[in-house]
Amino acid sequence: MNIIEELKSLIAAPGNLISWHLNIPLLPRWIVFMPSDACNSKCRHCDIWQQKPTPNPLTPEEIEKTFKDPLFKNVEMVMLTGGEVTMRKDLPEVISAIHRALPKAAMQISTNALLPERILETTRTAIKEGIDFEVGISLDGIGKDHDDIRGVPGNFEKADYLIKELVILRKENPEILKIAAGIVLSDLTLGWLDKVRDYTKERNIMLVEAWYNESSFYKNIGKNEIQVKLRKAVKSQPTSLLQEKWLDLLKGKSIQFPCFAVSSYCVLKCNGDIVPCLNLWNDKVGNTREATPTEIWHSEKAKKIREKVKNCKGCLNGWGAGWSFKSSYYQILFFYLRHPKLLIKKIRGI
Repeated sequence: MNIIEELKSLIAAPGNLISWHLNIPLLPRWIVFMPSDACNSKCRHCDIWQQKPTPNPLTPEEIEKTFKDPLFKNVEMVMLTGGEVTMRKDLPEVISAIHRALPKAAMQISTNALLPERILETTRTAIKEGIDFEVGISLDGIGKDHDDIRGVPGNFEKADYLIKELVILRKENPEILKIAAGIVLSDLTLGWLDKVRDYTKERNIMLVEAWYNESSFYKNIGKNEIQVKLRKAVKSQPTSLLQEKWLDLLKGKSIQFPCFAVSSYCVLKCNGDIVPCLNLWNDKVGNTREATPTEIWHSEKAKKIREKVKNCKGCLNGWGAGWSFKSSYYQILFFYLRHPKLLIKKIRGI
């Protein structure tokens, strides 16, 4: 199935690149949706929790109406993040609303695990409704080290409990449920990386080692220090296109690539604002309470913001970069040409 999807992307790439150069938007395939920007963590690397939450976020009814717009008919996956998604007491209703609008779309949800029962309730809802569902749990260390970074005593204990419960659910629903942990590589977390890798390996869950994304969204610009240790950590990762870009960045090389923000993907804020990505968080394309997604997508403002996106110097945001690579595909193709053994493994499903 992966190879079929790769071939589809390869075939679509030339047309996508022509559209990108001519500023002709594609129908989005991926959406990042933030049901809430409230957060109950007190992370040292992020200041979202210090900001006043947005009042009156989109209701489940508004969410369903938004995603039913024809613009989103090709959406393959909705990534739910925050803030902290579990700050929405109606989170199960939110994913049900999205599923009614986009019954074929997979969903990913990220959480700090401080409200594990709400995640478990939401996961059971997803399983019951047959949603292809993935839960990602923040894991910046083990035990007290994690708690110190996240700013809440007892956070690791809750994360560990949630992971154990999800592993049980995965055994019962292996075709539907996926589990991942995520660590943001920074001067705060590098010391615990090996322990986190061992923890996730023992529990047979995927680990995402994420780039430290500085953004006005996180209110964290200038908080991280790039160290020699970071280069060593990135080098120790499995070979991937994103890893190669990361190493290039650490060497001071350009990582610019065709970015498909506001073309094959976008971000939907909890108040209905559509924006390109985290780096262009303040570049509002439009609001779904004021216009339909289709009207917003084809507006003059959207056209101007796409031109701005073209001049982006590039980033290592896992979803933004990854979806852009899939949309243009040529960088993935060149990567496989450099690493034919990895292509063979992919073909064999290893």
